[in-house]
Amino acid sequence: MPTTTRPSGLQPDQIVDVAHTLISEHGLAWFSMRKLAAALDVNPMTVYLRFDSKDALLDAVARRGLRDVELPDLPEGPWEDRAVALCTVLRSHLLADRNLLGLYATADRLSAALLQSVEQGLTLMEEIGFRGEGAVLAFRSLFWHTVGFTLVHHSFDHFPADSPGGLQGTFGTVDESTHPVFARNLSSFTSVDGDALFDHTTHLVVAGLRDGAPTSEETR
Repeated sequence: MPTTTRPSGLQPDQIVDVAHTLISEHGLAWFSMRKLAAALDVNPMTVYLRFDSKDALLDAVARRGLRDVELPDLPEGPWEDRAVALCTVLRSHLLADRNLLGLYATADRLSAALLQSVEQGLTLMEEIGFRGEGAVLAFRSLFWHTVGFTLVHHSFDHFPADSPGGLQGTFGTVDESTHPVFARNLSSFTSVDGDALFDHTTHLVVAGLRDGAPTSEETR
């Protein structure tokens, strides 16, 4: 019975590199397996012989996009400053190529490439007394805040910052009878400085973790 042999000329790494470049240049919404095949000058089935599905390829592209992430050692200084620094550096790495952000919306793609942030984060949590599951929960709170904020802020980037009424046009007319509090505050939904908001909310999360850390007696 004849067997299907895979072509020897095109390596998976080549496919991933080209896919990474295309998504970086044009965005995830633009990308397709057919466009990738055209860029590689091969039949689309050739790509599928190397990757069973588009999702499998995107997993590889996500790992490729984050493989060079190398977080610097945390600075000396107060615990709160170092915790904020970890979040800030991690967000900066994620924002380095905004067209790739959509690939990082799944936990397995992120966790596989960001083990260094896990190590640094857990170390920080143990410094203030968290242990075991408590340290993991505390770190996840900080990590999810950072990644979640980055992805949500990116999704709002397409709103025009200088449009009349800020985000009011997005919400349209708000019915005061059903959403009275929202209607009363609608005029405040103007464009936001994402960097300033991230700094503000990160300090709040870090302060909350610090305040919620176990006492010396609780960790005995």
